[in-house]
Order: sequence, then structure tokens, then C-alpha cells
Amino acid sequence: MMLPLCKFYRYLIYRMYHFREDDTPVTNTLGTLMVVHTIQLMAIVIVMDKCFGTNLWPSLSKGEIKIMVGAFLVLHYFLLYDKKKWKSFDKEFKDETEKERKIGFWLVILYLVGSIILSFVAMILVC
Repeated sequence: MMLPLCKFYRYLIYRMYHFREDDTPVTNTLGTLMVVHTIQLMAIVIVMDKCFGTNLWPSLSKGEIKIMVGAFLVLHYFLLYDKKKWKSFDKEFKDETEKERKIGFWLVILYLVGSIILSFVAMILVC
């Protein structure tokens, strides 16, 4: 049951998967996306807490945090990973030119690093 993804997100997965294929590309891709999404989620919760006076940020023990991280990783696996779909991303993007590959690489890096930086900037600005 993989979510339908927009073209950029399909490309993001494709590029991250092929970044270091000699390693464990599925784990690296899902782990990286989980870290980015966790930071984005934290930023949203903190900004909402500060702007609307809500208390969405719970006080959790280390064990509870580990359980939540594990659940988030499992959720990523079921929502984003489908071996057949990921193979179709290979077919979709295999004919990209060297120029497209370089531009795509930098767009992926910009998304990953930029979204983390912007999330931290948003958290800092509201605190």
C-alpha cells in the first residue's frame, strides 16, 4: 500500500536509492526520509505550540521515544516502500541526461538540507 507520489518525490527516492548502491539503499533511503520528516514534523508541532498556545509536544521517556521512532520507521516502510514501484522509478528516470542527473542531484541535496535548515530556522524564530 504505497502512497501515490508526485514526480519530484519519485525522483527523490530514485536519486537517494542510487546514491550508494553498494550499501543498503532501501534502509539508507527510508532512514534519510524518516530523519527529514521527523525534523519537519517537530518543527510543525513546535511552531503550532508557540503560535496557537497548544500543548502538542508531549513529555516522553526515552523508551516511549524509541517506540515512536520505531513506529515512524515502520510507517515509512509501509507508506513509501514498494519494490515494484521503486523499480518503475528506475524505468522512469533511466534515460536522464548527464546534465539532468547533475541538476537532479543538486535539487535532492537542496531539498534534504534545505528542509532541515528551514525547519530549524522556523523552530528558532518562534522560540
